Amino acid sequence: MEETKCQKKTVLLIVGSFRKNSFNQTVADYIAEELKKEVNVEFLNYRDVPLLEQDTEFPAPQAVKNIRSQAEKADALWVVSPEYNGSYPAILKNVLDWLSRPLVAFDRETPTVIAGKPVTVSSIAGSTEGKFVRQNLSTLFAYIRMNPMEEIGTGLVVPAEAWQTGVLTLTDEHKEALKKQVKEFLEFIK
Repeated sequence: MEETKCQKKTVLLIVGSFRKNSFNQTVADYIAEELKKEVNVEFLNYRDVPLLEQDTEFPAPQAVKNIRSQAEKADALWVVSPEYNGSYPAILKNVLDWLSRPLVAFDRETPTVIAGKPVTVSSIAGSTEGKFVRQNLSTLFAYIRMNPMEEIGTGLVVPAEAWQTGVLTLTDEHKEALKKQVKEFLEFIK
């Protein structure tokens, strides 16, 4: 008797910007639509997560327990982030720091909620295509014992009109690059 057919995997999207009309949120929304054809998709809501300080790390605040639970249940993570001064935004680093910390004080043996999780990254930025944020995140992912894809993800250039209007419309070229990454990531997490 078959109890359940293959259950769909879940990919957790983490967007490195809370900005209204965030270009990277637009990219993440497109990725989510493409992923939903094959897997379940959730967005990590970490707006209420406090800054990580060792003085207040244990017991973990409820907002941290919530994001840890969501990350633990996910089969894979996908980070979509702007590039700030050649690296990642502080809010993104903070949430990754919380997710990579032990659940119990001084317990370095039990894996964290993101240890070994497959992960990839995308960025839309200026002429750098978010190259530096993608490189820095890929290095960080390995350091915090995640399982990053070998490539440093997909980088896109913000079209000039988006800088002027504040609204990003993805080009066909953007969409094709993201579809390619979706396909490769789905293969990676099989």
